[in-house]
Amino acid sequence: MTKQTIIHISDTHLTPLGREPSFNQELNPYKKLQRVFEDVQKMDNKPNYVVITGDLIHEGQASDYAHLKEMLAQQENELLIPIYVVLGNHDRTKAFYSGYLSEPAKQKYYYKKHINETDNYFLDTTFENLEQGYLDQNQLTWLSNNLSQNPNTPALIFMHHPISGASLTNMRFSILQNGSELLNLCKNFNVKGIFSGHIHFSTTYLTDSILNSVSDSTAYHIDCRKHHQHYVSDVISYNIITLSDDAELGIENRYLYCGQKIVKKLTVEKIDFINSATFTK
Repeated sequence: MTKQTIIHISDTHLTPLGREPSFNQELNPYKKLQRVFEDVQKMDNKPNYVVITGDLIHEGQASDYAHLKEMLAQQENELLIPIYVVLGNHDRTKAFYSGYLSEPAKQKYYYKKHINETDNYFLDTTFENLEQGYLDQNQLTWLSNNLSQNPNTPALIFMHHPISGASLTNMRFSILQNGSELLNLCKNFNVKGIFSGHIHFSTTYLTDSILNSVSDSTAYHIDCRKHHQHYVSDVISYNIITLSDDAELGIENRYLYCGQKIVKKLTVEKIDFINSATFTK
């Protein structure tokens, strides 16, 4: 297979028209995202594609997603590479379908792209408007059926909520709640990496020999070192994924700005998984 480079952006939290930036950001999130694309333009070797893993607009309307579509189309024309998106818990599915896709809304937005001898899966881990992520059975079945068609082809998975891992034991209250089901499925196939966002800090860990890489945000960073008190600050960050000729993965964390001022404090009561019955009602 051919070596490829993927730009992984997450949690842009672009501000809906007429509102203030979410989580007390002091810098305009649109300008922050523009800084990322300007940085990508400086790369000597052009990347193969860009993926934005959710929380595109912070609870926006169809017009906000239409604006995003225009913005990303302009970037595609300048970079001459495609940009793929998935949805996060702060996205609004109906507004996305109407403004971004100009299609009638479906319950979930997920799809597959075969790029340079690699199968790329873009999943929808949202569940209604809950903070937590969940993969429904229809989507898991779809993923299994597609992986089964080409079991030896290297596969990458992009989604918003990360699965639990060594560095996320105190974040179980917020991440993908049925990640074990996804892992049990993936270990039967040639899944090389799972890429996500949501938690607003960067981390990389192995689960069942699958690399999990979580990108920080282009909007704001969350310091979660204190289990029950989290601190928010402005940030501009993204990841560069390298997939070698031998299907080995490497991750570079790029930070263009790290604000030192705490702009918001978040109190967390319980840090473990929530009641699974929430997703079966």
